[in-house]
Amino acid sequence: MENTDRLQKYVFEGYTIVTNFETYADAENYVSENNGELMEVGFTDGADNPEPNTDGHLMETKKTFRVGLDPEYEILYSDDPRFQEMAETIQTDMKYKEDDILPEDWMSDQNIAPGDHIIIIKGGEVNTVTTRERIKYLMRGNVYELAAKVPNAADDLD
Repeated sequence: MENTDRLQKYVFEGYTIVTNFETYADAENYVSENNGELMEVGFTDGADNPEPNTDGHLMETKKTFRVGLDPEYEILYSDDPRFQEMAETIQTDMKYKEDDILPEDWMSDQNIAPGDHIIIIKGGEVNTVTTRERIKYLMRGNVYELAAKVPNAADDLD
């Protein structure tokens, strides 16, 4: 597992749920190394804590996350072939705007894995470029994540 700093941990009585894996293989490795089990969770209805939820079908598609928004939105994930084309168009358009943030900064945040970026389209127009965390808190969407359920370590219980 290359980058464990990005992982989110939710401590419950007797176990911890770990989310925010960069790749499916990272999640599998984490589970193997920490005597855990792979599962799917959802942050739905504005919940701050993950609950078991398979609506994202992550294990069958080998994805680390998916989001759920109203049907009026189209979601492009970074693994979608149209994503890169759309991202380049957005960056080109932004270069023509004066006094705007640099597109390179806008599209790349050091704390966000490349696979975390999402382009939201509404009515055929780009609505926003965002991340799964922003979907949860700003767009009131549902976020489904691949998770590791692991036994609590002794230091988690303090």
